[in-house]
Amino acid sequence: MSGFSYAGRDFSPYVQAELEEPAAHALEPRALAVPGRPGALLLGCELPPREVRLRLHLDAGSQMTPGELSRLRALLRAWLCAPGGGDLALPGEGALTWRDAVVTGVSDWDTLFEGGSCAVDFTCYDPVAYGAARSCAGTELEVLGTWPTLPAVTLTAAAGSAVKVADDTGRYVLVERGLSAGDEVVMDFASDSVTVGGEDASADVGVGSAFFSLAPGAHVLTFSGCSAHEVTWTERWL
Repeated sequence: MSGFSYAGRDFSPYVQAELEEPAAHALEPRALAVPGRPGALLLGCELPPREVRLRLHLDAGSQMTPGELSRLRALLRAWLCAPGGGDLALPGEGALTWRDAVVTGVSDWDTLFEGGSCAVDFTCYDPVAYGAARSCAGTELEVLGTWPTLPAVTLTAAAGSAVKVADDTGRYVLVERGLSAGDEVVMDFASDSVTVGGEDASADVGVGSAFFSLAPGAHVLTFSGCSAHEVTWTERWL
């Protein structure tokens, strides 16, 4: 057991948390009934929100007076009641963070253990965790994690009419517009957007461009129309 944090609050000084979670993600299949075929044709699967349960144990609860326990439980209720959701860092999960998490179930306090324990259910609407932030200023990079990630690319333009980044499968993002030497071009693959000098330039994205993801493993990228570049991304973990 260890502490955890949720919605910007560190619960470690008050509770120890024990993680209870499914062994794997349960997928939501998409299928189509086909005449003359038993069952159905599997078209694909969706990754639904992740459900996790934490069992919370009050630290030194048995040494508190009833009034102190009441105030602590009130504080924890207030911290867990975050209607807008928040980031969730789970015990035993290292530096991984789940985003868009919200409390969707709670149990009563069990007073048999050190003044109190309870179960709290979280639904993580982004079901793939975020790990370490990485960057690379070269052309060869290694993506860690177990799930594809969407990068951001910052290029220092050379004087010309276009900048382009492409991967080793032929996918690319091309920005076609007049550029001065030193213009900063930022391609945000997560939002399918481009800025030049801080101003929106998404209308200048060339036909055939695709804001591609980077799967775990080695990648070779090529850059043109620029004098320098940097690729940044965040590891994603199931």
